[in-house]
Formats: sequence, structure tokens, C-alpha cells
Amino acid sequence: MSGPSEAGSPQPESGVPGDPSANPSDAPPDEATTNDAGSDGPADGARIAEAPAAETEAPAPVVNAPAPVVNATAPAKKRPLGAVEKAARELALVQTARVVALASLLGGAIALWTQLAFHSPWLDTFLLDNELDDPARRMSILVVIVLAIAGGAVVSFVATQWWRHRGRPLAELEQWAWFLSPLLMLPLGPVLFRPKVWMGRHDTLLTSLVLILLVFEQLAFRCLTNVPPAARAWWVDAVAQVPARVRKHGPLAVVLAAAAFFSAFFIFYTLRWHYKLRTGNYDLSINNNLMFGGLHGRFLQSPLVFPKEPAKYLANHVKLGAYLFLPIYALAPRAETLFVIQSIFIGFGSVPLFLFARRHVSEWMAAIVCLAYLSYYPLHGASFSEFQAVPVAAFFIFVVIWAADARRYRWLAGALVAALLMREDVSVGLAVLGVFLLLSGYRPKVGLVIALVSTAYFLLLRFYVMDAAGSWWFPNMYKELWADGEKGFRSVIKTMLTNPMFTFSKLIVEKKLYYLLHLLTPLAFLPVRRWYLWAAFLPGAFLTLLVTNYDPPITYSFHYVMHWAPYLFVASVVALEALRNGPIFGPERYRSAAAAMVAGSLVLSYNYGAFARREGSFKAGFSRIEFSFTEDEWNRYQELLEITSMIPKDASVAATEKCGPHLSSRLDMFTMRQGPQTADWIVASSRELKLSKTRPTLKEALVSGTFGVVKRLDDFAVMKRGYSTAENQALIDDWEL
Repeated sequence: MSGPSEAGSPQPESGVPGDPSANPSDAPPDEATTNDAGSDGPADGARIAEAPAAETEAPAPVVNAPAPVVNATAPAKKRPLGAVEKAARELALVQTARVVALASLLGGAIALWTQLAFHSPWLDTFLLDNELDDPARRMSILVVIVLAIAGGAVVSFVATQWWRHRGRPLAELEQWAWFLSPLLMLPLGPVLFRPKVWMGRHDTLLTSLVLILLVFEQLAFRCLTNVPPAARAWWVDAVAQVPARVRKHGPLAVVLAAAAFFSAFFIFYTLRWHYKLRTGNYDLSINNNLMFGGLHGRFLQSPLVFPKEPAKYLANHVKLGAYLFLPIYALAPRAETLFVIQSIFIGFGSVPLFLFARRHVSEWMAAIVCLAYLSYYPLHGASFSEFQAVPVAAFFIFVVIWAADARRYRWLAGALVAALLMREDVSVGLAVLGVFLLLSGYRPKVGLVIALVSTAYFLLLRFYVMDAAGSWWFPNMYKELWADGEKGFRSVIKTMLTNPMFTFSKLIVEKKLYYLLHLLTPLAFLPVRRWYLWAAFLPGAFLTLLVTNYDPPITYSFHYVMHWAPYLFVASVVALEALRNGPIFGPERYRSAAAAMVAGSLVLSYNYGAFARREGSFKAGFSRIEFSFTEDEWNRYQELLEITSMIPKDASVAATEKCGPHLSSRLDMFTMRQGPQTADWIVASSRELKLSKTRPTLKEALVSGTFGVVKRLDDFAVMKRGYSTAENQALIDDWEL
């Protein structure tokens, strides 16, 4: 038995409080209160330490002493860790590893970002060809990244140890690390916002962005589920300082301002494109001539398309809705008026979209969806694709959807009629919408009415009225789906119903898959995330993906994308609502999905949209849009006005492709593709004779002596029926006809 001095000496192996294994700062709080019966905790060690003190008091035998007597001088065995303590230590190890790993990656990401974002004129060549002007630069980049990763690891490890030493939970550090984890995407910023690299490389960027957005959304989710209390408090305080009026009316004001900006932007630049003489007979002259004819009581008659039977245009399209704008058009019966109308209706289509969205998500989220809609680069292409009925119809489709949702039945009736009148194929999407509302049970009665009216209207027009008006080449777009010995839409439907696998094989082709990437990637594939929202694909699939022999309907830069856009954005709103109402982390998943949509919209709109006003990167129709307007182009436009000023306003005119839109506000207008027909005047430009059908018809008109050259100015010439042919041969020689 040892004396008092031994009893007071430290016993590091005996489990006394001085042992780190029994340190209350490291052990879980509940472990300090356990007893002999329940664990090997500190209670055993305390009893051993008290035994020597008892022996110094008296030699009398100890009553009720525990047996056997513990020999204080015997070496004690190391106390095994309890289950809770083991779990705590393992958790600390895991948390330390996570913090170190995330900090290392963040250090490397920030270092790489600094290398790519600042003073990097070499980046374009590096990304395109993996070449550097200085071979040593690659090694220097690697060295910086490795040092940053190592530095992040060391600093974060030291931080974790210091944090533990202060008795703070490592969960706080890990929370900050996950909160900052979206910064891991920083190096992709200089890469993705590099328009020269991605110009004409849509396939590479779109497929890469699918994976990038998936990772970004997951990091955003981790960020939102690990917001530190300090950051959360700062945000709550910042929001509280926003004036109540801004919180209440701010989202709608943002949408209205954005819609006005969009409209003004596209009015300005579409008019400039028109004055650059880049618009054409197909389709601006056709639509302007239809409007001018309607102003004089000649509805749906197009001498440009059917010079001998203008009323046969009904076999092509039924676009009665455009005549709703006749009171506006009458104020300025020119092609420019159509651009103004189109830009305003496309831009302010975001307003009914907002009214619908705010019923299902927060108002600020609804505003974000609308901003994504206005920055949607396929929408920009549709806005520049001459003047078309389908993009204008999107406004009325949004009103129909909002009114059905809000039970505003008068608004619904008016918007439904207007949308159906815009063009016959708009009814397909509305029919699908009605069926969806019916089968989902959300608005069954309204859905039934919409479905019946839209379906009946489409069937009546497509298979009776239009067929009775005659035939045109448009059904040839579906040629590979024609049944044996038959042509037209009826044959396509028969193939779809009787041979669905063959039909499906015509849908799954490379160019159509990329077309879908153009449409869905800016939306972070939100409409795909709920099976019942796949109904949003049906209108576009039927009207575009089934096309087998014509590229514009499956090209993102044409107006046909507007058979998709309204329904995809409405489906995105519903998908966001479903995510928000999810049982696990609903609000966080909803916001992270919206963040992915915003990121995708920013990247793609910056590289391929109109707002960047970048020469060559923005495409509308088949054209690369040029936003500049040179003095030479302005002078050329003035020359066209001068040379055509001698033509009477009521005279019949035939014109080459780019001159025609500026002369199409008249009843009898023809395109030189099909010859002068019964026109009294011809206006032509030598720059437009590459079309194989234009050159021979113009030469025939001059050689035959039917028309004589009246005036020439630069590359323009005006010819008149029955005029002197004295200058004809000179024009033929100069233009190499």
C-alpha cells in the first residue's frame, strides 16, 4: 500500500481526470455522469484515486469495503473508449477531413480562377487548341494550383485544431466550408463567358453545360442547407431594411421594366436590320402585304406566294389574328409597324407569365422566371425572324394559362379566341393544354372547353378549309412519314398511329437532340423533372420534331421555337412549385434549381443571345445578325428610297428579295423569284442575283423587251413595263446576266 505521496502523484494510465481520455472538453457531456454499472467511464478512475486517502486515517478495518481490495501500487490497465466517445472522435476525424478537402479544393479553384480571369489573352487559343504562347506558362499554372491546394489544406487543418482547442464544434467550420462550396465553380466563369471560344460550337457548350449545371445545382443546394447563423442573420437584416413598398411592388416593377427594355431593344435593332436591307420577301413582304391587303378588304390573299391565285394562300396558313392589329397598322401601314407590334407583344408576354407564376411561387421567384424568359436566346432568334404570328401568339397563350388558373373566364375567352386566330397550328398547343387541365383535375371543366374548342378549330381548318383551298409544298416537310401511296397530314397521322416505332426513329436523330438541348438547357431541364410536365413537349414535338425534310422548324433560331417556349416556361414554374413543396429540404431544392436556371440562362444568353450585341454570335433564321450600322449601309438605304420614289403608291411591283420588304405596302406585290408576273414595275439589286431563280427571270424581262430600264443608282435598278429598252443591254452586261 502506498503512502500519501504516491496517492498524490499523477497516474496517466489510471483514467483519472488528468488523463486526456477523460477530459470533459473532449468527451460528450452525458458521458461524465455515467456510473460503474453502465460504462467504463470516469467513475471507476475516481474510486481508485480515492483509495490511498482512506488508508491514512486509521488502522481499523474498513467496513463494507468493496472486495477485492484494489492495490493502489499495482499498474492499472488503459481504460477502453466508450461507444459514444468513439463515435465522437470518428465524427471529429470525418469533419476535419471534409473541411480540409473542401478548403483545399477552394484554394485550388480560386488560384486557377486568378490565372484564367486576369491578364489572359492567351485563353482563347488555349481552350480551342490546348496551346500556349509560352510553354512554361502551363507549369506555372500547375505550380500555383498545387501550392494553393496545399496552402488550403494546411491552413484549414490548423484552423480545425485551433477550433477544437477553443472547445468549438467542428460542425461550424464544416458549415462554412459547404456554404462557400459554390466558389468551386469559379474557374468555369472565364471559360464559359468566352464568346470567341463558343461561337459556332453550340454542341460542345450545351453538352458540357448539362453536367456543369447539375454540379452547380448540387453545390448550391449544399450551400443553402448550410447557411451559417451569422450569414442568415445578415440576410434577414438586409431584407428587413428594404422598404415595404419595394418588397410589395418590386417584382412586378422589375418585370414591367424588363419587358419595356426588351421591346425597345428589339424594336430598335429589328428596324435597323430592316434598314440594312437584310429583311426579305420571305417572310416580311408576305406578311406586310397580307396586312395591307386586309386594310383594303382583301384578307388572306398573297400574290407573293400565289401570283396567279392569291386567295390560295389559305392553303398555306390561316393567320386571321394579325388583322386584330389593323387599327394600329392603319396609322402607319408599313413593314416597320409590324416589327413594333411584334416586339411589344413578345416582350410584354412576360407580364401574364408573371401573373401566373406568382400564384405558384414567390413573387421574386416569378420575376426571376420572367427575366429568364426575356433572356432566352431562342426567343431572341424568333424576335428577329422577320414578322411571324407564332411569337405574337405566345402573349395570348400566357393570358389563357393565367386566366384559366385564376378563373378569369372573360379574359380567358378573349385570349383563347385571339390565340386561335393567330395561326391554325397554335390550336395544337392549346388543345394539349386543355387536355392537361382536364386529366390532371386541376381545372377540368375549363380544360374540357379549351380542348374541345381548340381541337375542333384545328381539325376544321387543317383538314377541310385549308384542303379545300388547294395544296402547297408545306406537307412535304413530313415526306418521310407519308404512308404508302399517300401524301399530306392525313398520311402522317396514319403513320403515327399505325407505326409508332418508325415515327419515333425519325425523332431520335442528332440534330433534333441538339435542338432539344437548345430549348431545355437554359431552363436547367426543369420541365423534365416531373413526368406529368412532359405534356409541355407535345405541341412542339408534333409541330417541329416530326418534320423530316425541312430544317427551319428544328433550328433554334427560327420562330418555330415559340411552339415550345410558352409551355416550357409554364412547366418550369410548376416544377419549381413541386420542388418547393417537397417533403425534404423543399425550399432549398427549389432555390438551388432556380439558381441553376439563372446560371444556364446567363451563360447561354451571353454567348448566343442578342443583348450582348456581339457580331457573329447571335443568329436569327439563317443569318448572323450584325448590330452595327455603317454610313455606307445608311447611304445605300437612302439610295433605295430615292430610286423607288418614282414608283406610284398604287402601282404593281415585282422586286428582288431584299428590296421587296420596302415596297410591299401595296395590293399587287410580286417576288422576282417567280418572275414579274403582271407587275408594271421591277426593282432589283445586283447584290441579290445569287438566287438561281432570280437571275433568269430578270434577264428574260430585259431581253424580251417587256421592261425597259428607267433609272440606275449604284447597285439598284428600276425597270418599267413598256419603257424604252435603250439601257437594257448595258444593264445585262454590267450585271453579267
